[in-house]
Amino acid sequence: MTRHVHRSSILFFIVAIILVSPGAANFIDNRDQVEYPGYAGNGPAPVSTHDEQDGAGGPVILPFIANNETAGMIKRQYTFSFQQTNITIRTNVSTAVYYGAKNGDKFALSPHGVAPESLAPDYYRAFVDDPHQEPLYTDILREFRTIREERHYTGDEYLELLTVFVQSIPYDNESAANPDTLSRFPVETIVDGIGDCDDKSVLLAGLLSREGYNVSLLLFIPEHHMALGVKSDCMQYGDTGYTYVETTGVSFIGDVPGRLIQSEKYVSSGQAVQKIPITSLPLVIRVGTGSKDYTSADTSGYIMHQKKAIDERIASIRERLDNTSWENPSRYRTLMESYTMYADMHNYIITHEQDRAGTFRYLISRMSAADSYGIQKCNLRCLDDIVNDENEPAWYMPCPRGIWVPQRCIWQSVQQDMVIPFPYLNHPGKC
Repeated sequence: MTRHVHRSSILFFIVAIILVSPGAANFIDNRDQVEYPGYAGNGPAPVSTHDEQDGAGGPVILPFIANNETAGMIKRQYTFSFQQTNITIRTNVSTAVYYGAKNGDKFALSPHGVAPESLAPDYYRAFVDDPHQEPLYTDILREFRTIREERHYTGDEYLELLTVFVQSIPYDNESAANPDTLSRFPVETIVDGIGDCDDKSVLLAGLLSREGYNVSLLLFIPEHHMALGVKSDCMQYGDTGYTYVETTGVSFIGDVPGRLIQSEKYVSSGQAVQKIPITSLPLVIRVGTGSKDYTSADTSGYIMHQKKAIDERIASIRERLDNTSWENPSRYRTLMESYTMYADMHNYIITHEQDRAGTFRYLISRMSAADSYGIQKCNLRCLDDIVNDENEPAWYMPCPRGIWVPQRCIWQSVQQDMVIPFPYLNHPGKC
């Protein structure tokens, strides 16, 4: 519920601040809370982070988890694929914290004239770092640390394990159509078992920062999108110093979406929805004080480089097959063998995005055969010039608040198309 107020010092609520321009802000007080079991009706004292900006005084009030006295725990279990095995994580979540998050204030209260982007860092860090959630982080990370020790994962593999866990949480399709849906605190994402780009990016930032990794949220304001950045000396996005991590679906670290589908909410009347690439330089929101980098971005770059070359080779062979006469069966058979080999490699890559190390080993083992068919085994180096093909299928849908995300999630069966090993070609007499 909302109600209008008048104050001598005009204050604005900025709903999901990255999506509302200063001129679009309205005079709203969101003190009335949604009713949930055990809600006590009192939250922590507002936090003032800006005493005065642009000549307008007044506090900035950030999102917070409300106090709640509901007893009990909520049990959750997640099973997901990582590398060559299935991982199961169990956690207990305080019912009081969960309902406190549901009842908590998810708006930013700011003085008149404050630019939304200037509030974005404090706004999103408030979701990550609310102290009520520390027991949840501790419980989840205790499970993951046990797995890391049992399986002897490297630091990079441990980062990938946490990343794939968050990527595997289903994307919230239903709320994408509802412009009034608010952001989730990490505790809500875990209990609800669903989230969109900022919900999942915030959760992953909270987990990785508490394990000492140097991470930031990457906020793409023009595209209304959020991803995670992990510090690396390779495959950096622009001049951010961070390697891009898409959280909405399982993908390799460093793989930037080719295109996003615009949300209808932000398309002018009479205009058609368009597919747009991510081109802006993101606002980098540092989370935590971790110092550990990701050191395997070069192998991720190698995988993406080879996939691009493989896909180009497949397209070339298809064209040659279409133009090859049936009167030359030897030539046709040779092309089909080559096509099948590359189709197998393509299919392996897109079905093993949860296993960077294994995919890298697979490609290294197959490249000697591919060399003879026209793909050279490039030296392993930092490939910062990988550019996704904008003509590729765009598995992207809008986030609830107009933040657009890729829909490549394995649970929704909308992965990149598999290459059929034996295509139906335009040859006379072919079935």
